[in-house]
Amino acid sequence: MKKYFSVLILSVLAVFILTACNITINLGERTTKENTTKETSTDATTSATRSELGGPYEVVRVVDGDTIIIVYNNEYTRLRFSNVDTPESVAGEDSGKVNTEEGVVASDYTKKLLPEGSKVYLEFDNKTRDQFDRLLAYVYLEDGETMVQRLLLKDGMARVFNDKQNKRYTEEFFELQDAAKEAKIGIWAGENND
Repeated sequence: MKKYFSVLILSVLAVFILTACNITINLGERTTKENTTKETSTDATTSATRSELGGPYEVVRVVDGDTIIIVYNNEYTRLRFSNVDTPESVAGEDSGKVNTEEGVVASDYTKKLLPEGSKVYLEFDNKTRDQFDRLLAYVYLEDGETMVQRLLLKDGMARVFNDKQNKRYTEEFFELQDAAKEAKIGIWAGENND
């Protein structure tokens, strides 16, 4: 009977020790996951890391300076660059908009950045579709680091489109636009451009 009682006590003690070890391990893993999540969300407020971007997606063609067609979810999808607007280059007569030489230059600029068959990565903000059902995203070149919107604004090819729902980079975008205006480059080269 002593032997049976000793085995029972040792068994209960062993289960207790193993359970305690397992809880400690799980708590350690949970803490690590929470810390990782916090770090990721902090990084996302400044600029996305490549692991946070969707893609790569193939560029089918450039429509104009701020719109492209990509293969997204196995379909050709029209994508509008979030928070920037380039002058018109392909507006239809019934749109009420006027095509401009600056629009053609901006369109050519985007075509050089994103040739057919190139790959892009996407970062989404709060609003993912516009009133025309175009996908809205911040677009990154194949390197996953260079944002197309930053290049368009820095080189004076676009102006900030201040979308109240997608505002992750609004402050930075206005700074880039102001620098291009001050340097009088791209669409800001004319004397009366505001």
